[in-house]
Amino acid sequence: MFDALNTDWSFPVEMQPIYDRLNQPIQGNQAVVRTDTNEVLGVHGSRYQVVTHDTVVNSITDAVKAANISADWTLKTYTAEGGRKFRGEILFNDLTVEPVVGDFVKFRISFFNSYDGSWSFQQSADGLRLFCLNGCTHAIATARSKLKHTQSISVDGSADKMALGMQTFIEQRDVWRDWMNVQVSDEMAELFFKTTLAKAPSYQKLVEKTNDKQLERLLGIWHDERSQLGSNKWALYNCMTYWASHTYDLKNPEVARRNREDAITNAMKSKHWEMQ
Repeated sequence: MFDALNTDWSFPVEMQPIYDRLNQPIQGNQAVVRTDTNEVLGVHGSRYQVVTHDTVVNSITDAVKAANISADWTLKTYTAEGGRKFRGEILFNDLTVEPVVGDFVKFRISFFNSYDGSWSFQQSADGLRLFCLNGCTHAIATARSKLKHTQSISVDGSADKMALGMQTFIEQRDVWRDWMNVQVSDEMAELFFKTTLAKAPSYQKLVEKTNDKQLERLLGIWHDERSQLGSNKWALYNCMTYWASHTYDLKNPEVARRNREDAITNAMKSKHWEMQ
């Protein structure tokens, strides 16, 4: 079964020169122009090679077929900022694991592209928790690939990454189960947030500041998750993924979601995540 949501990502773009006030082309500069609206979506140097959203979707779906890991998958696509940024997801409906009885996670391929240079082409393999549809982001580098727009997209490489990502996903089930046995107190959760997701930027390296509003939000989610899953690392993990996936009340929800997922990955790589 194949199902695709109709969103505004398949529109024509082309590279065009940029002119100065004397109508002379500016050497070494070019623009990505959406030709159906004549809107400039990005300005780049001479080495930039445009990778269209069409190319990304086609390469990923071709790679899914080549990987041959499932025939039951659904494609979802999203755009932001007039099509400048693009996010896609492929959900494998028959590839699920059950870390906890009744708490299922579905295998997912996420991929990104942009015309404004803010996002490279990137794909990652992770999971989508079905209990409340918040994504399960994890920090395993073998499930990710990233290409700049000065390179070409390898469909074969994408297929290999997906097959490896599925293997990692299945193995991750045991890690998630282990997290159920790692007890996390309210104090431990608060300290973790203060040193990672709720840590505020500071020009003084020896002074750590906290984003109190974000900390309050995270602790509220943590209390909800622990009431359902217990005071453990699995609940803390799902607190983070809930926070990352619930961005629809923000100005740029897809951009915020991408930034939050990256923040979770970094937090899980930090020493503060190593709770025993």
